[in-house]
Amino acid sequence: MDLKYFEHVAKRGFFRPVATVTFPQAVAMCAEAMRYARSIELTELLVNTNGLTGFASPDVFARYEMVGQWVPSAGAVLKVAMVCRPEIMDPQKIGVVMAQNRGVAAEVFTNEPAAIAWLDAVPGASKG
Repeated sequence: MDLKYFEHVAKRGFFRPVATVTFPQAVAMCAEAMRYARSIELTELLVNTNGLTGFASPDVFARYEMVGQWVPSAGAVLKVAMVCRPEIMDPQKIGVVMAQNRGVAAEVFTNEPAAIAWLDAVPGASKG
């Protein structure tokens, strides 16, 4: 993982990659960021995928595979706020539902202020 796209403040990490990638590559990059965040004992991660281009909105099967990689990467300890372009977000947030059903505290947003507000509202949040 290119650490120039990763920063952390207190127990919160921020991953804002910029690249032209396939959807599976984007998923792998985010999973790696989640594993890295856990390895340095962070409890929250904001992943902003707006800088990732080269793929269309994934179908439900691709989202299922995405969650299959992200759940073990985030584990039950890491709270994950995803930020993506509106055209990438599933209106029913099926990926979020799948992740939450598997024990991950996760949510998806179209902007960082909303994602940060959600992280701040989660019990035990680092506020920063």
